[in-house]
Amino acid sequence: MSMTRIEPARRAVPASEGEHEQMEAAFRSALNQLPSNPGFPHSVRELARLLFEVGWISGVRTGHTGPALADVPLSPNTFRTALSNLSAAVNANSGPGIGQLVSYHGSQECCHGRYWVTRIERELDVRGRESVLYRLSEYRNEGFVTALTGVHEESVTALPQYWQM
Repeated sequence: MSMTRIEPARRAVPASEGEHEQMEAAFRSALNQLPSNPGFPHSVRELARLLFEVGWISGVRTGHTGPALADVPLSPNTFRTALSNLSAAVNANSGPGIGQLVSYHGSQECCHGRYWVTRIERELDVRGRESVLYRLSEYRNEGFVTALTGVHEESVTALPQYWQM
């Protein structure tokens, strides 16, 4: 085996039904330690579930989830802190949202200024990287009028929340 490359001793196998059941029970147990309405968006909870599943199944397969700590709950703050950090990371990388006021500073210099985000399109390029395009609009006569389409993420800067509708 090369020291610069980790090669598995066995072929990879998807998670078994039993591993999924164990993980779900453990995840539910962890969630039950939180208040009934912790304020985390569903998307954050589902992302946490996926990360929890990977960690749980990896632990089961490497022998690190043995019965030594059976029936010993985590402190409520442990899971709450993990979800808070995950929520902050998800929201920090999400860019401007629909209905948010942004400053456009892209290649069309004649159009530089403030606009409302009225549409967001996300797609993967051929390499699997996410591409985000915005539709920017002006608010005129009690309605939105499209000003720019296909605006790249790096061409806009979200303005502080107090500008939001």
